[in-house]
Amino acid sequence: MQFGTLLRELRAKADLTQEELAAKAGISISTLRNHEQGHRLPSWSAVVKLAKALGVTTDTFAVCDEVSEPEKPTAKKKPKK
Repeated sequence: MQFGTLLRELRAKADLTQEELAAKAGISISTLRNHEQGHRLPSWSAVVKLAKALGVTTDTFAVCDEVSEPEKPTAKKKPKK
């Protein structure tokens, strides 16, 4: 699922307009529109603000295609003496 699609669905479920959600999350309406239309991915702080405004956890957005688990660091080999 795309981030913008999920964001629109959550906003509709919360019965909020774009203007209301933007105000509640403390972001601009143009930024919210860009996120919903998939033109721009949000910063982590924006995800936190949006989740809080929508009454969901940030984990809700983990199903988005753009979100993936961070790569695990590879173990460094100890140099031979």
